[in-house]
Amino acid sequence: MFMMNVNYRNILQTGQTLWFWLVVFILCVGLDLGALFYQHVLHVYPCELCIYTRVWLFAIALVALLAMFVKTWLPARILMSLSALILALGLALETWNLIVVEYSIGNGGSCAFFANFPEWAPLDKWMPAVFEVQDFCQATPKVFWFISMAHVLALVSLSLIIAFSAALIGDVLSIVNKD
Repeated sequence: MFMMNVNYRNILQTGQTLWFWLVVFILCVGLDLGALFYQHVLHVYPCELCIYTRVWLFAIALVALLAMFVKTWLPARILMSLSALILALGLALETWNLIVVEYSIGNGGSCAFFANFPEWAPLDKWMPAVFEVQDFCQATPKVFWFISMAHVLALVSLSLIIAFSAALIGDVLSIVNKD
């Protein structure tokens, strides 16, 4: 019987490994590619909130890609873990907005038929096939049985927050334990 010897130190050192950042990168790119599959193949068009979740995932993927190259330098690794944690919190907030729309919580949420990107980064103009809003907000499509895209994003964002928090705590503790 195969057993893994995992303890809290192994978990807190995940940010130091290439595999951690590679898995994060593949997860985020995979989710964005899945959204593009739904958009361009299944013709389930994205709303404003869906586009923002793509941006958050794309940003986390970029941080993960950069972290793969600087993972051996502790200050850069702390910066990458902190940046990724902040981005994961942004993803969680956007996911909450999707949940509000999906379950009509409170006012039910609303969105526009265009993305509010800053003038210096009009992603919807630069890459309209990826970042252009094409529908109004409504319940997200089901991906498995009764599990919707919003449910998947909630699970992913929670998992990323936990993972990046553990990596950041591990890096900070490695500084404290050196003294």
